[in-house]
Amino acid sequence: MDTNQLKHFVSVAQTMNFSEAARRCGISQPSMSHSISELEKLLGAQLFIRSRRGVTITDAGRELLPKAIEMIDIEEKAMFQIRQMEKGDRGTVSISALTTSSAALSKCLAVFSQRHPEILIDISFTSGRSQVVAMTEEKYDFHFAVREMVPAGDSFESLISHRDHLCLAFPANHPLAGKEADFSKLKNERFIGVSQSDGPALYSEIMKVCAARGYEPNVVCQYDRAEAVLLSVGAGMGISIIPEALKGVFYSENVSFTRIPGEDAVRTYVVAWDKKMTNPAARLFLDVVKEQFGE
Repeated sequence: MDTNQLKHFVSVAQTMNFSEAARRCGISQPSMSHSISELEKLLGAQLFIRSRRGVTITDAGRELLPKAIEMIDIEEKAMFQIRQMEKGDRGTVSISALTTSSAALSKCLAVFSQRHPEILIDISFTSGRSQVVAMTEEKYDFHFAVREMVPAGDSFESLISHRDHLCLAFPANHPLAGKEADFSKLKNERFIGVSQSDGPALYSEIMKVCAARGYEPNVVCQYDRAEAVLLSVGAGMGISIIPEALKGVFYSENVSFTRIPGEDAVRTYVVAWDKKMTNPAARLFLDVVKEQFGE
C-alpha cells in the first residue's frame, strides 16, 4: 500500500465518481480504476460497489476512510517538517487545542513567534472527545484544554490559562433573549446539545448545571461540536447552553448570550504538558507558557 493509492481512494470516496476523482488527482480514469483495484486486492476487501447508477462506498471503505486521511496527513506533515529542517529551520512544537482556548493560545503564539520565528508550530483544533484521546496518545507537546480533561495521575503538569462561563444561548429574536437567566421559563423550549460521546466534559457540566436548577432539557438534537450547536441556535432551531468563549468565534450575530450565575457554571481551562518532555523546541514554548500564565 502506498500513499498515492490512499489519496486515490479518498478522492473517490469524496466524489463518488471515478472520472472526477481521476481529474482531481491528475491521472486518467483507467489509472484510477486500476489503483483502486490494486488497493482492494492488497486489503482483500471491496471498497466500492460500481453499478450503472453510480458508485457506493462499502462498509470496509467507510472503515478505511478516516484512517486513510490520517495516514496521508501524517506523511504530508512529516515531509513538510523534514524539508523545513533541511532549509535550516529548527524544530517543531505540536499543539492540540479546543476552540474555546483560542484566545489563550493566541497570546502564547504572538510572543513565541516573535522570539523564535524559525520554529514551526503545528496546531490541531479538537473536540472534547478527541482532545481527551490526544492527551493519552502523547501525540502533542501541549494541550490547551479544560482542566477536567487532564488525565489523573502525575504524568502531566499544567497551568490555568483562563476561566469561562456557561451561558444560555437563545436565537436573537427569542422572547427570553437579553433577560436574566430563569430556568423556570425553559420547560417547553427545544434544547440543542453537545452529545455525551463527543463532548463528555461539556455535556457533564451542562447536565449538572441544569440539575442544580431543577431543569430537565427537552433535547431535540445533539451535535459533536459546540460550534454546530451555536449555528443551529442562530438558525432558530432551539436554545442551548454553551461556553461564553464561543461568543466571539462562530456565528454569534444571530445568538443572544445570557451568562448563568454560580460557580458551577464556571469552566477552568489549562495548558497541559507531559512531565517527560524531551523536545527542545517545546521547552522554549514552555518558557512562554509560564511567562503568560505562571503565578
